[in-house]
Amino acid sequence: MRTPAYIDPTARLFGDVRLGDDCSLWPYAVVRSERAYVSIGCCASVQDHAMVHIGWDDPTIIGDYCTIGHRAVVHGCIIEPACLIGIGATIMERCVIGRGSIVAGHSFLPPDSVIPPHSLVMGTPGRVVRRIDKLRANIVDALLYRDNGRAYATGAHRIWEHADMAKLGDEADAILAREAAGWDDRGIGEATTG
Repeated sequence: MRTPAYIDPTARLFGDVRLGDDCSLWPYAVVRSERAYVSIGCCASVQDHAMVHIGWDDPTIIGDYCTIGHRAVVHGCIIEPACLIGIGATIMERCVIGRGSIVAGHSFLPPDSVIPPHSLVMGTPGRVVRRIDKLRANIVDALLYRDNGRAYATGAHRIWEHADMAKLGDEADAILAREAAGWDDRGIGEATTG
């Protein structure tokens, strides 16, 4: 059985939603799957007011260590591990966001957009503006949300005041050493039904 770090009482989940260990769903996040399925990976966070939905025949797969920012819309697409989807960004059907990428806030990716790994995407329509090396930083961000989720689950809301960034960086390095080669081979981590 997989165990999320935190699911806020206001989060709404419908249909075939597969949650990975230590993922978190924040206030007013909505995840709907009337057809296909939604998979949210290990240590991934879906933040406040984000909407995750499927396309008609397209599942939504959010890889391990991803951060889906506040008010983002993720719709029938694949987000590979360790990506950060910015506040208010929209990603449409059949898009693929390569691992370690950042989609800037308020960007819009039209259907069938394919973003190479390690890309910074900006604009409407979104386009790659440069190559980046944010895999480790994106994992650290995901670990911060994992720890925050665990704290919220116990009623503690100020855990970041005591965040040990060096320790989180060491943990991110260990994750990269253990997981990154597999991401290259299989592309994404995918949660299974618990």
